[in-house]
Amino acid sequence: MNKTLEHALAFFTIAIWAITFITTKELQNTFSSLEILFIRYFIAYIALWFMCPKRIKFEWKTEKYFIAASICGASLYQYLENVSVEYTTPASVSFITALAPLFTAIFAHFILKEKLTKRMIIGMLISIAGVGLISFGDSKALETGLLGDVIIFCTVWLWAVYSILVKKIDDFGFPGFAVTRRIFFYALVVMIVPISLTADVSVSDFTVSSIANLLYLGVLASALCFYTWNRAVARLGTITASKYLFIMPIITFFAQLVYNKSVVGVASTIGMATILLGLFISEQKSGDVIEEK
Repeated sequence: MNKTLEHALAFFTIAIWAITFITTKELQNTFSSLEILFIRYFIAYIALWFMCPKRIKFEWKTEKYFIAASICGASLYQYLENVSVEYTTPASVSFITALAPLFTAIFAHFILKEKLTKRMIIGMLISIAGVGLISFGDSKALETGLLGDVIIFCTVWLWAVYSILVKKIDDFGFPGFAVTRRIFFYALVVMIVPISLTADVSVSDFTVSSIANLLYLGVLASALCFYTWNRAVARLGTITASKYLFIMPIITFFAQLVYNKSVVGVASTIGMATILLGLFISEQKSGDVIEEK
């Protein structure tokens, strides 16, 4: 089966998500991390009703997976990722997040029985080294914060669990947009109490710039991209789709270059080449399959 479309969707998703760091950083000058997340998902939830009005019947045997996916991927993962930036450097966030494909691959191999080869592991480790060159090529980037590093490391495990749950939910055969909407619904429910106790937002906060950034996060990065990512995971498999996460630091890096009007360093150039080399190696068909003990 030709899966070119699914590969394109995975790349498109990562390209959009890679820029969310910049838009979120801009919004943090006005809103708290929780406020940004709540507004983002509220916009996404409304947008998804227009994209797919079809409802999913409530059944506990399926609903428990939606709730778990919402808590792991839509709620805790996104919130902790935003918070971690306040305690550590973007370089650390980028590097530690790049561990997600490796942990996801291990989870998928033992839980979903997806094929995992030694070549895949070697390729992913090479890509992680490349991310490290991009993230820590500048000596100033080594000034990290332990608390932020611990927080972002937790999100790696959360994303791995979320990817497994998405693959399981796909087996139920529900419409993709409706699945994404249900996940966001539970994310909003989880945030209602804390947001009602801490929110401090006024009409004046919603400038043209902040509205544009919130629409980017809500419509593109959430409503559309969670759907395209879920579809990519369902069709390509958890391991293959997750490897696209290695490309995120490259796109974020170039976006920051444009935003900060800076130049590309030697370490970053070598890092990008190393990431692509690792992805090439991991995609090769030959290689010993790792057997489950």
